[in-house]
Amino acid sequence: MPQGPSFWFDTRIYLAVTTVFVLIISYYNPYAAALGAVLLYILYLYGRERYSARQREVKNYLETMGRCVDTAAAQVFNKLPLAIVIIDDQGSIHWRNKLLTEWVTEPVELGQSLLKIWPTLPLDKIAGKDGQIKFSVGTCHYEIIYRVAEPTALTVLYVSDVTEFEADREAGNRIQTVLAYIQIDNYSDALTGLTESQRTAILGEVNRMLAEWMTEMDGHLKKYTEDTYIAVVTRYALDRLMTGDKFEILDRIRGIQAGNKIPVTLSIGAATGENSMAELGQRAQAGLDLALSRGGDQAAVNISGKVQFFGGKAKAVEKNTRVKARIVAQAIRELIDQADSIVVMGHTGEDFDSLGAALGVAKMVRHMGKQVKIVVSQPGMAIDKLSELLLDYEEYRDLFISPMQAGLLVNPRALVFVVDTHRPELAAAPDVLARAERTVIIDHHRRAETIIANTLLVYLEPSASSTSELVTELLGYFDDKIELNRLEASALYAGLVVDTKNFAVQTGVRTFEAASYLRRSGADPTLVRHLFRVDFETIKSQATIIENTEMPHDGVVIAVCPVDIRNAQVTAAQTADMLLNIEGVRVSFVLFNIEDGIGISARSAGDLNVQVIMEQLGGGGHQSVAGAKIKNMDAKTAKAKLIEIVDSYIKESATHESNTAARSEKTR
Repeated sequence: MPQGPSFWFDTRIYLAVTTVFVLIISYYNPYAAALGAVLLYILYLYGRERYSARQREVKNYLETMGRCVDTAAAQVFNKLPLAIVIIDDQGSIHWRNKLLTEWVTEPVELGQSLLKIWPTLPLDKIAGKDGQIKFSVGTCHYEIIYRVAEPTALTVLYVSDVTEFEADREAGNRIQTVLAYIQIDNYSDALTGLTESQRTAILGEVNRMLAEWMTEMDGHLKKYTEDTYIAVVTRYALDRLMTGDKFEILDRIRGIQAGNKIPVTLSIGAATGENSMAELGQRAQAGLDLALSRGGDQAAVNISGKVQFFGGKAKAVEKNTRVKARIVAQAIRELIDQADSIVVMGHTGEDFDSLGAALGVAKMVRHMGKQVKIVVSQPGMAIDKLSELLLDYEEYRDLFISPMQAGLLVNPRALVFVVDTHRPELAAAPDVLARAERTVIIDHHRRAETIIANTLLVYLEPSASSTSELVTELLGYFDDKIELNRLEASALYAGLVVDTKNFAVQTGVRTFEAASYLRRSGADPTLVRHLFRVDFETIKSQATIIENTEMPHDGVVIAVCPVDIRNAQVTAAQTADMLLNIEGVRVSFVLFNIEDGIGISARSAGDLNVQVIMEQLGGGGHQSVAGAKIKNMDAKTAKAKLIEIVDSYIKESATHESNTAARSEKTR
C-alpha cells in the first residue's frame, strides 16, 4: 500500500535537518558544504518525484476501488429481493431498482407518479415519514418499510412482495377453529302453555334448522342441554356468515311460532383467534353471556379479542318471574350493611330515569340508617328542577355532590352504585369509579362491549322499561316496612314516564305494576308533569329543529340542532321524541354540537333497533332509545355517516324480511 502525505512530510523534516548540518559544515569547509548542498538538492528532487508517483498510485487505486464498489453496489441494489423506490411528497419517482419493473406490467419511468402503478398505495401515510405498512393491489400483497432520506425531502421505500405469505396466512385462517355456544334464550316463555306435542314440534323444528345450518357451513353441532348447543366451524364459514347472510339463522328460528304466539329466539356466542382451546371456550361463553345480557336474539362474535354483534332485532322479552329481583334486593341489603360510605351515580347528563333510580337507591341506604350522596356530573334541567323540590326535605338538602367531592368519600370499604348505565366512560364521575373497589350496577340498557370492571353485583335487565322500574321492584323486596315519600315516589314515576314515552314504548305488565306501586306510595302525576314542563325558548328551539328536519328514507327523519341553542342535548332528546309523533315516522335522529364533536339522540317507534345503529358510531343505549357522541367531527360529516349506516341497516332488514316471508310461503 503506497504511503500517503505524512511520508513526504516526514522526509521534508529530514531534509531540513540535513540542510542545517550542511550550513554548519560550510563554516569549516565551503567545498564540502557545496558538494553536500548539490547532493541535498538532488535528494530533494528525487523525494518530490517519488512522492508525486506515489500520489498518482493512490489516486489510481482509489478510482479503481470506487469503480468496483459502484459496480458491486449497483448489482446488489438490482439483485436485492426488495424493490427500492425513492419518491417525493407528491409520489413522483426519482429512482428505482430493476426489481420494481419486473413486478409491474407497464414501464416504470422516472418522474411518473407511483400511484399510477399502485393506486391503492396510502401515499399520505408514507411521504416524509418513517414506518411500515401493508397494502394490496389486486391479488398481490406488499409490505413497505419507508424511511426519510435526510437531508432531502425524499422518501425511500423498501418494498417486499408478501403475496405468498398472505396466501398461506389466509389459508391458515380459513381452517382456523371457531367455537360457538348457541342457546334458546326464551326457552321457558316460548314453551309456556303448550301441549307436549306442540313443545316437541317446536324443539324438533329448531333442531332441524340448526342441523341444516351446520350442514351448510360444513360444521359440527352437538346438543348438550335441552336449550343449549355447542358448534364447531371454520373461520372461512364464519367469514361467510359475517359478510353474507349476517347470521340469518336468527331470523329463521324467530319465524317458528306455536299456540302462545311467542317466537323462539337464539343467542350465539362465537370466538376464534385464541392461543388455546381453553381461552377459546372462555371467549365463546363470554360472548353468549354478552348476547343474553343485551336482550338475546343476537350473535356476539369475538375475533382475537374484538367483539362484533349481529341481529338484535327482536324486542327483549319481559320475564314474568321476580325471583331475581328478590335475590338482588337481599344482596344489595347485605352490601349496604357492610359498607362504610355509600355513593350513587348515574350517567353523565342525567335524565329523570337516572335521577329517579338514584333517589330510589338512596332511599334503601337511608332506610338502613346510613348516609348516602348522589354524584351529578354537571348542572342540567333535570337536576335543577329536582333540586328545587329537594329543598322542602331537610334530609335531602345536601344530597347532590360534585365528582370532586365524591372523590373524598371513596375508600376501600366504600360502596358505589351506578344506575342507568354500565359503561365506565358514560358514568357521571369516571375518575371516582376507577378508584372504587366495590361497585354495583343497576341498568336496563342492552349490554355494550365495555362494562365497568371489578363489580360486586350486576343487575342488567334489557327487558325492563327503565332503571326506575328495576329500582321500584327492588324497593318492594328490600324491606316490607320501607315507605316512600311523595318526592321519592314521584321521581321514580318520572323515570318510568320519560323512558316509556308516557307508557307508549317498551312497557310490559311489570311496568304498570311498578307504576301502580308508586301511585300507592304517593307519586303525584301533577308534580311529574311539572318536572317535564319546558320554557318558551325551548319550545321555539324545538320548532326550529323540526323545521329543518329531513326524511332521507321513508319513515326515517334526521334533524340538526342549530349551534346557538341552549341546553342542546336535552332539547335534542325532547325533539327526537316529538318527531316520533309524526304520522309515518318510524325512527328519528337529532344531531347536536358538543364540546369536542357531535352528539346524536336516536329514537325508534319499536320496529327498528336504534341501539345497533348507534353502536356503529361508538354509542349505545336501548332498542328504542339510544345515542352517541362522535369526537372530532362536524355535523355535516356526522350526518352523512349516519345516513350511510341507516341505508345499510334498512337494506339488510328488508332483505331478511323478504327471506323470512319467502320461507313462510314455502312452509304453508
